Amino acid sequence: MVSKNSLALYGGKPVREKPLPVMHPGATFFDEAEVKAVLEVLKAQSPYRFYGPNFLNITGKFEAEFRRYIGTTFSLAVTSGTAALHTALRGLEVGEDDEVIIPTYSWVACPSAVVATGAKPVLANVDDSLTLDPDDVERRITNRTKVIMAVHIRGVPCDLDRIVDIAKRYQIFLLEDVAQCCGGSYHGKRLGSIGDAGSFSFQLNKMISAGEGGAIVTNDQTTYERCLMFHDTGTPYRGLEEKELRYSIQPFPGVNYRANEISSAILRVQLTKMDTIIRRIREIKSKIKKGISDIPGLSFRRIPDPEGEVAVGLVFFTESKDKAILFKEALMAENIRTPSGSYPGVVYEPLRNDGHVFMHWGHLLPGIERVSNQYRQTLDLLSRAVHIDISPLDGEQEINDIIEGIRKVSSVVL
Repeated sequence: MVSKNSLALYGGKPVREKPLPVMHPGATFFDEAEVKAVLEVLKAQSPYRFYGPNFLNITGKFEAEFRRYIGTTFSLAVTSGTAALHTALRGLEVGEDDEVIIPTYSWVACPSAVVATGAKPVLANVDDSLTLDPDDVERRITNRTKVIMAVHIRGVPCDLDRIVDIAKRYQIFLLEDVAQCCGGSYHGKRLGSIGDAGSFSFQLNKMISAGEGGAIVTNDQTTYERCLMFHDTGTPYRGLEEKELRYSIQPFPGVNYRANEISSAILRVQLTKMDTIIRRIREIKSKIKKGISDIPGLSFRRIPDPEGEVAVGLVFFTESKDKAILFKEALMAENIRTPSGSYPGVVYEPLRNDGHVFMHWGHLLPGIERVSNQYRQTLDLLSRAVHIDISPLDGEQEINDIIEGIRKVSSVVL
């Protein structure tokens, strides 16, 4: 039994002298291949999406490779994950008077994108997978519900069997937000290919990255055409020659979310590294989880499809929110933390702003605090959930330190 005084939080020696490696999966795999790809675009003097003096169509090539990787008929590169969500929603014809069901634990971009379309975000609880609770989703459906947004948060796929069934029975579109689970799968199918559309982010913290960037995938041509038109300022004629496509839809206003050739050049290289990055992170998480699986008073987040997660985070629950906060503070003191973010962390702490939790979306959902009792299930789970980043840079020493730190803290805190 470890004594309380042995914890670094109370003056003991920490497990590590310095923090763990950063958690920027794709970016930490940058090498000369990305540099060469960018230089090729610069030398061609053609960084624009649709044309240039020596146009290389790098974005079009990335789109083709990405849709083959995900397993869909169409893909469209855009400027960010938020742009991807907004564009996908407009592709599904979401607008005023519509409702979109989103999880209480996602990212502020999810309600923001819904509000940007003029529609209303409707919150549904998460369950012990920290993804959408299918039972609560069904309770939230009205005659105005247009889309269910299934957010595969922190590297874990939703319970898509049940959510797909609900969407089909009620004839509602299903949009998969794969921003935090790119490369993941569900029962052998790539995430993003299962719903009516899928959206992706390539921001710095994501599985592959160009600093910023996003993509939409779909198997429906009309949805794709609407996305294509919307992301290119509502232009009704561009894309015909470039995309070998004739629009079958009526023109409508859009915005400028066009990707550029430099970002796409980076992403083409990154895509070839995706499976290697995921495999590495999965191996690391598996070792850590095995090393702490026998700790009493600690329970793990449920994974709807363990074979399909990308494993970027390890989440476990303590018996109370007070224990979760103490556990997190003790791990921080032991230097079981990443310098690139506030991890480890308790997913929900009322006094700590975090755009992942619905209680901090009041600027988009006025009065949310008055109805928070409807989401006690979410708040109970998130306030007891401790999250630790899993970096592909973690070596055997880091793996052993994480295991030692968790075991050390749990022997006192739990």
